[in-house]
Amino acid sequence: MPNNIERYALNKNAEGYTDLTALEGIKRADKGKTNKPKTTEAQEQKSLIEWAKWQEKKYPELKLLYHCPNGGTRNKMEAANLKRQGVKAGVPDLFLPVPRGNSHGLFLEMKVGRNKCTDNQKKWIKALIGQGYEVKVCYSCEEAIQIIKRYLGI
Repeated sequence: MPNNIERYALNKNAEGYTDLTALEGIKRADKGKTNKPKTTEAQEQKSLIEWAKWQEKKYPELKLLYHCPNGGTRNKMEAANLKRQGVKAGVPDLFLPVPRGNSHGLFLEMKVGRNKCTDNQKKWIKALIGQGYEVKVCYSCEEAIQIIKRYLGI
């Protein structure tokens, strides 16, 4: 039987990008390890926002990329107050309100390791796609950068 890792051989796309974050997660799973991811969703998202800020002069559309602060741990009073203000569970993490092609804008949901979308997130993703938005789930900052570049045609 071939080595388990062989089935996950790195395939680079036309831009030479390979999702090493996902590969490392798969390797850990194959070895039966349950190590926590080395980075958090928040760290990956911060890196993505930092990249976008560095690119704003060359690509002004990136100034419009923002975080939808719907997640996180809150006390009951703060959570109730935010819910009254319109915070909704499941909304993707980031939004780039720039239309391209047939899409009204790009939503990104950041994940790390083996994390998967919740049922609420899946409902939001389906609804947003139905309304003409592009929605992608990204497992690393690098993957999100490639998706944004492809979306904007840069």
